[in-house]
Amino acid sequence: MTRPVTAIVTGFTRSPDLPGLSLAPLQALKRKGVIQRIVAVTWDKAEIDRFVMPLAAMDDVELVRVPEPQVAGGRYQTGVVYQIRNLEEALRRVPERDALIVKIRPEFIIDEALLQDKIVNFERHCAPSKLARRFGVTMPPSPFAMKIWIPWADASQPFFYEDAAFIGLKRDIQMLASREAEDRLDVLADKNCGWFAHVVRFAVPFLRTYPIFERYMHDFRYFPNSTHYRVALLPGLMNDGFFWHLLIAHAWILATSFHVDCGEPGQIRFYTNISNPNADWNSLASLMVNPPYNDVALWRDGQKPGGLTPCTARTYGRLVDDSWQHALFTTPVLRDLTPDRLRAVLRNVALYRRGLLAEAEDGFYRRLSALYRQHWEQRAA
Repeated sequence: MTRPVTAIVTGFTRSPDLPGLSLAPLQALKRKGVIQRIVAVTWDKAEIDRFVMPLAAMDDVELVRVPEPQVAGGRYQTGVVYQIRNLEEALRRVPERDALIVKIRPEFIIDEALLQDKIVNFERHCAPSKLARRFGVTMPPSPFAMKIWIPWADASQPFFYEDAAFIGLKRDIQMLASREAEDRLDVLADKNCGWFAHVVRFAVPFLRTYPIFERYMHDFRYFPNSTHYRVALLPGLMNDGFFWHLLIAHAWILATSFHVDCGEPGQIRFYTNISNPNADWNSLASLMVNPPYNDVALWRDGQKPGGLTPCTARTYGRLVDDSWQHALFTTPVLRDLTPDRLRAVLRNVALYRRGLLAEAEDGFYRRLSALYRQHWEQRAA
């Protein structure tokens, strides 16, 4: 591969040990000539100086410290803005439009062999999709010039992906640093919708070509991250034809715009604040690996490629990699629907602006609204 490769490290961690472990594969690949630059960007404020010291001590890392943006809102809202601005600042340091960007956080650890494969074989793993021609449908083109690598995606929550690490061309990754996402953060005022922080950055690049997801984003409050609510919600979702249009459109986007793979068990570890609320960050042994990396085999077994419902009908644990979405569009005989039915749904999605689904969409969100009010009123009683 002849593209210049820049690794971008954004943010900071309270652990003194994690930055060294996280950057070690990057540094090894830099010594091999696989990566040309490592750029770390974080805030220029005295309170985090001690957390940034491990990065500052690395001679082969270009450390950039910038003023922290002044933004209003709760921690989820500000978190999205910080991620966007961090990435934006880092990408400014990369002049080549078609440079390959490897983006990680300093508490995200990826095996050197896996990372090298994703970089060296990027042109193969992330080649533009030919699935539309093979499947016999005409769909909106991907907004990306090449696919973007992500470790995992959620089958039934569109655009809920891992955002701590991804790999793609600079011109594509820039779409994940769009400030348009900052205009949609009112959803995060609802504490049950914190996972919208993962969704919004990935959804924005697709809303113009897939307007079927515009109302999904607007009415996201009807999909809160609550177990008891999802138990009540799931039967209605899986029996609604419009929701199946959302699921299949999203599966198509995954198959044609992303390369989804987290390698073998143990090849990725991620240590988040959410998984370690009371941990001693000075002791690596006390930290818990964030799901789903703590049990990759378990969620992979739950995918059940070759059908839609075995994975999406689960209350939780609906994570998928490439095997699931590609099987939907390449398997001659599916468990729960036919390829012709899939084509019909995709044609409806492609013709969405003609209003073919308007009545079904209105009914879907009307039923969601009623269920939402009923459920939370009962919980409050």
